[in-house]
Amino acid sequence: MQVGNVTFITSRKGGDKPEIFHQCGKGLLAERLQSLMANRGFQATIEGGRDPGLESLAASMTGVAPEEVIELRLNTGMTSDDYRQIGHCLEALREQGILLICLDQKEQGASEINHQPHDAYIRNLIQQWEHEQLWRQAMSEGSLAGRRARRGQDVPVADPTLCVLNTAFSLGGLKAPQRVFGFALNEDSHSLAGYGWMQ
Repeated sequence: MQVGNVTFITSRKGGDKPEIFHQCGKGLLAERLQSLMANRGFQATIEGGRDPGLESLAASMTGVAPEEVIELRLNTGMTSDDYRQIGHCLEALREQGILLICLDQKEQGASEINHQPHDAYIRNLIQQWEHEQLWRQAMSEGSLAGRRARRGQDVPVADPTLCVLNTAFSLGGLKAPQRVFGFALNEDSHSLAGYGWMQ
């Protein structure tokens, strides 16, 4: 399958709303994403490219230079349900053959634990989300369990990694990923690893 356009979904602490960065191409994909998000009540601004490395990363992953590369940078502080709604919004792009990559970029010198995809912590978290989703579907909207589940969805998310994971989980059809991958990028032990949701 030839990939013509790539959308990166990233997150960083702070910010008051999602931002769309147009990395290369005509900008039609950025405008389409802005319109899709506005239809779901999310106001996102379009800015010029801020990270030329994303265009190079997209080219190295797909084997050819994509026609258009954009980045959707999520802000922290929204609820889990908000990030999952954004994921549902992005499904329209996925159905049009656009490669969507949720990229959890760690800041230089970050002291926090860098969980790899094979770590039990992240895999158990996604499995828990999947079970909670099945539970919500099984219970009626008016039930006590349904109200408790909704209250849990109203808590603001402060961790950029969880913002990206919630969005990816929604893009993956609210199911656990089918693939786990990882490979070394350079001699400085920088690596790229993650999950794949297949359709």
